[in-house]
Amino acid sequence: MSTRIITSHECEELTEWAGLIAALDAAHRALATGGAVQPVPQPMRIPGDSSQDGPAVVPMSAFAPYLGLAAVKLLVDAPRNRLDGLPPQRSTVSLYSAGTAEALALIDGRALTRLRTAAVSALATRALARPGSRIATLVGAGPLAREHALALGSVLDLEEVRVWSPSGSSARVLAAELVANGIPAAALEDLGDAVRDSDVVTTLTPSVEPLLTARLLAAGTHVNAVGSPPRHGYRELGADVLARAALVAVDSRGIAFAESDNVRTSALEPSQVVELGEVLAGLAPGREHAEDLTVFNSVGIGLQDLAAGAYLLERAERATRGVEVETRVAR
Repeated sequence: MSTRIITSHECEELTEWAGLIAALDAAHRALATGGAVQPVPQPMRIPGDSSQDGPAVVPMSAFAPYLGLAAVKLLVDAPRNRLDGLPPQRSTVSLYSAGTAEALALIDGRALTRLRTAAVSALATRALARPGSRIATLVGAGPLAREHALALGSVLDLEEVRVWSPSGSSARVLAAELVANGIPAAALEDLGDAVRDSDVVTTLTPSVEPLLTARLLAAGTHVNAVGSPPRHGYRELGADVLARAALVAVDSRGIAFAESDNVRTSALEPSQVVELGEVLAGLAPGREHAEDLTVFNSVGIGLQDLAAGAYLLERAERATRGVEVETRVAR
C-alpha cells in the first residue's frame, strides 16, 4: 500500500488539455445524472479575525462512484496574503480508494487548481459559446490567465486573445509571454475596447465591485466568470449581465448560491440557472440563438479536483512520476 505524492511542477508537465477536459466533462455529466456526490463546503473561519478578508479553511470533498474514488481538497483562503506578495490560496488534494479507504495520492493544489479551473472554463466555452468563436478576452492577468489562454485555445480556433488588467503592466507582460509561445495576443488599456465584439470574455480577478456590465458586451458573447474567491463580498459581473443573459450556467447550483455573490446578489432564483453538467448531458438546453448572451459562473467544486486528481494520478503512474511513499501498517 502506498501513496503517490505529485508536485505542482509534475502536474503541469503531465497535463494534456484534451485529456483533462474529457475527465472534467465526465465528472460534470456524472454530477447531473446522479453518478457523483458533491456536498456544499462548510468553511471554517480562523478564530481571531472576523473581518471580511480574514483567513478561512475550506474542506472541498466529493465522491465519484464511477471512478471508485473520494477526494478532499483542503483549501486555505487568505485574501490579505496579496498585500505581502504571497498566494491568496494554498491547497492540497488527497485521493482515496472508495473501496479500501487507502490514500492513493497527495497532490499539491496550486497547479491542479489552475489547470482544472481553466479546463472547466474551456469545457463551458465549448458547450455554450457560438460556433466559430475566434476572439477571446481575458479580464485579469494573474495566476489563472496563462492557463486560460492555453485551455481556450485548445477548444477554439483563436485569431486574437485580448488581455486587460487593472494595473495594465501585468496585461502587457502576459500578452508578450503568450506571443512568445505562438498565441496571437495583445494587451489593451481600455476594458471596453478589450471586450467589444469579443466572442468569449473570461473574468479572472478578485474584484469586489463588478467589472463587467451589460452595456460593454456585444450580442452573442459568452462570459466565463472565474476570479471571485469562495466567499461573500466579491463580484465580477454586474446584476444587469445576469439579467440580460439568455442562459446562466454554474458548476454546482447549491455551491454557487452559497458562495458566489455574482448569483447571490442577482435577481435569479436557483431554478433559473442550469448546471453545466445538465447542459452536457442533454438535460437542459444550451445556447439556442447566435445572439444570446450566455454566462458560466465558475465557483470551483471538489468534484473537479477529484476528476483532475484522478487524471493526474493515472498519468503519473504511467510515466512513473511523483514519489511513492509506503503506507502499509504492520499487523
